Amino acid sequence: MKLIGIGGLPRSGKDTVAELLIAEGWFGISFGDVVRVHAFVRHKGEPDPISVANMTDTSNWLRETQGPDVILQEAIKQFNVRQHSGKQDKGLVLWSVRAPVEVDFILSHGGELIWVETSDEVRYERGMQNLREGEAKISLEEFKRQEQLQWQPQPGIPKEVQMDISYVKNHATKTIENNGNDVEAFKRTIEQALGL
Repeated sequence: MKLIGIGGLPRSGKDTVAELLIAEGWFGISFGDVVRVHAFVRHKGEPDPISVANMTDTSNWLRETQGPDVILQEAIKQFNVRQHSGKQDKGLVLWSVRAPVEVDFILSHGGELIWVETSDEVRYERGMQNLREGEAKISLEEFKRQEQLQWQPQPGIPKEVQMDISYVKNHATKTIENNGNDVEAFKRTIEQALGL
């Protein structure tokens, strides 16, 4: 199985990278989408069930109650079902990679790990201008505070079940910058970086 993982902070451009690979014949699964479904249920009734803080809480809860690689295993299962049904995907692209277990799996299987680098200010503006259902407007300071929960393991929760964005970034095999607002230019950068 060919593997490509994509990491980056919220609103960095991970979806755009994944969409281009999917258009090239890869099967893709967003770990964030998997967690988002559970966050809507787990934080039902809150004004912002899919805030970064609530997504982090839900991700840690899933991994703690069902195993550190629960989201990864679900993605592999979906990919294998597709292949057995006769689909001929080029490989599996996993985006919103957040945990060391996911990084280690991708790299140990000869995969590539792409990090999408975007400034906090640019990501914040994108996020506040395009709120998803279940998100609320917050200050830049709160935006940064919530993201700190993903940068390194938090106390009181087993390390192996938590997000560790610094681990993802430090193990990336390729970095793509995305600080502009020209989506077409970013797509050309991706195509050049990945040889599409």
